[in-house]
Amino acid sequence: MQRRVWFAFCVLVLGLPGPAGAQTDQQFRQCNGADPALAIIGCTAIIDSRDSLPPLRSRALSNRAIAYLNRGQPERALPDFDRAIMLDGKNSIALVGRGNYFQMQGNGERALADYNQAISINSKDASAFSQRGNFYLLQGEPERAISDYDQSIALDPKIASTFSNRGEAYRAIGNNDRALQNFDAAIKLDPKFVNAYDSRGLALTDKNEFDRAIGDFDQALKLDPKLAPVYSHRAIAYEGKGAHDRALADFAEAIRLEPNEASTYVSRGNIYQDQNNLDRAIEDYSQAIRVDAKIPDAFNNRGTAYAKKGDLDHAIADYDAALRIDPKLANAYGNRGLALVKAGQFARAVADFNQALMQNPKDALSLYNRGVAKQKMGDTVGGDIDVINARGMDPNVGR
Repeated sequence: MQRRVWFAFCVLVLGLPGPAGAQTDQQFRQCNGADPALAIIGCTAIIDSRDSLPPLRSRALSNRAIAYLNRGQPERALPDFDRAIMLDGKNSIALVGRGNYFQMQGNGERALADYNQAISINSKDASAFSQRGNFYLLQGEPERAISDYDQSIALDPKIASTFSNRGEAYRAIGNNDRALQNFDAAIKLDPKFVNAYDSRGLALTDKNEFDRAIGDFDQALKLDPKLAPVYSHRAIAYEGKGAHDRALADFAEAIRLEPNEASTYVSRGNIYQDQNNLDRAIEDYSQAIRVDAKIPDAFNNRGTAYAKKGDLDHAIADYDAALRIDPKLANAYGNRGLALVKAGQFARAVADFNQALMQNPKDALSLYNRGVAKQKMGDTVGGDIDVINARGMDPNVGR
């Protein structure tokens, strides 16, 4: 699962000029303000002023670069960050901002180098720890992320996004109770923080507390009714409590808002497959593949729908495709193995079940099915042993 991280772009507060200052109070307020367009105007005036000393110009450059990022103009942000750092090597906000730029461009190595340098020159910069935590979370290192978020919160306990991101990190390690504490703290700091409601809803869904989860998704959509992912998340919660029609309605709305989000088609296809509406399921999986042909679950799940229809050739081809994308997708080996058993290709089936069990030794179904395949090949003893061991794990497997 891709982790959602909230990046906060911190603005350096520039001190207002004295009575004889060439820059006006209005320019400083603009440069320090939240409106990117006005910030660019105000900061540019300060940058171009002959009376601006290097540290002040560096800060104005940092703020203008952040405004460019917020306006979706990263190509204009980078030169400003570079100039800001050249003028003042101790400008940690510029280093953090440039690190965010590199992170957005997918250059993790340079992003981490900037975050590390920012922390080394200013160990009191909460944003440097927070953004490095974001980097680690996106890199799949939630424990390291939590350590950095802890440092950031100790330095500045009033930033809602840091609590929310730490909550995401706790979700990543399966500690939903700690995650909920952090989302609660984020919402207390900012009652209009949409992402925190959405994330808390996901944590509650993980705990099968579907009604509370739906309440949080409702609140997120009340604040922003055009968030397609939140409709998808609420659909999953509705499906969890058995409200299939409401789940399908939410997926339909998510697709209306974002018709090119492949994962939504996969999720809706899963509901149709559970309802044994196999043609509709295949249609959704196929649409997901048309949108993004690199999602292994779309192929794997479509393969299962084809197998249920008795179309083993298409099923095996889809499992092959899923495993080309993700050679470690254990249940695709198990699914293909079962299709191969039904197709009478027992030796290939055993090889697939071996792969599935190598990745998940507690997979009782694959162990049972391997036993069946061995029995079909004439290995009665080996097959019986697998079946007995599988039912030792799950007494109902194969029944």
